[in-house]
Amino acid sequence: MTGVQVGTAPVNWNNSDVPDWREPTPFPRILDEMASAGYAGTEHDRQFPDDPGTLRAELDARGLALCASYQWMRLSAEEGFAEDLAAVDAILEMLVAVGCETLVVADAMTPARIALAGRVPVDGSGGLDDAGWRRLGDNLRKVADRAMGHGIRTCYHNHVGSHVESPEECARLVLLLPMTGASLCFDTGHYAYGGGDPTAFVLEHGGLIGHLHLKDVDHAVLARARDEGWSFTNALRQVVFCPFGDGMVDIPAIVHALKMANVDAWVIVEQDTCRGDPTAQAAAHRAYLRDTCGI
Repeated sequence: MTGVQVGTAPVNWNNSDVPDWREPTPFPRILDEMASAGYAGTEHDRQFPDDPGTLRAELDARGLALCASYQWMRLSAEEGFAEDLAAVDAILEMLVAVGCETLVVADAMTPARIALAGRVPVDGSGGLDDAGWRRLGDNLRKVADRAMGHGIRTCYHNHVGSHVESPEECARLVLLLPMTGASLCFDTGHYAYGGGDPTAFVLEHGGLIGHLHLKDVDHAVLARARDEGWSFTNALRQVVFCPFGDGMVDIPAIVHALKMANVDAWVIVEQDTCRGDPTAQAAAHRAYLRDTCGI
């Protein structure tokens, strides 16, 4: 891959965090919707077939690439990581068989952190202690080593409701990454939700980005979420991630920063929840990136 390519993710149609949001779009029709909206690739989803030959045939028939698989892992927890690491082998074998080169991982969300979404104390009192950060770094290195054994690169995703959300936590992750062998799947919307400036982050750390999730954020919804103490799930129900160009994230500036940093990565359009038809919204996002951002 050379330069930026634009893909999407099944979460725009079927979001497991809010499963009752809308009637799910079944496989393989979801691939038809993605292709009709103008995307070149998709991330993997649990609803996709287990057989890699079947999956690859369905993707090829629509001119789509499989660009990543997103996996929650208990990277910072004292228990559960060994089980998650063993389970990721099947995912890595599937990625190799389908011709995908990227595994995206995030530290698993917890109820306490979901409740703190957007309001993580800057003093670190709501986050990991030093031992927790060491655990996260050590476990991320184990994942990256396991993935590299299959020729797959690992990208870590900052995520609201997890222990890597706030700007301070993301800064600590940046310090850990060189010793893990992983790069970054930067999510613009989650970083803004957590209180950061995603444009400034991309300008400073573009060289670490191996994969990018692109979102905009509704400033008014986010302000209410913080003021009224909403959980992340409730904010999704209020469509905190809004259509491109309507929110507080400077999408054109971020795309420009990616180009200036010569980032060679997939840009994955995610909104998670939207009002109206998700395919129409996905097509509008693709048109915005093409017409306004030149990608």
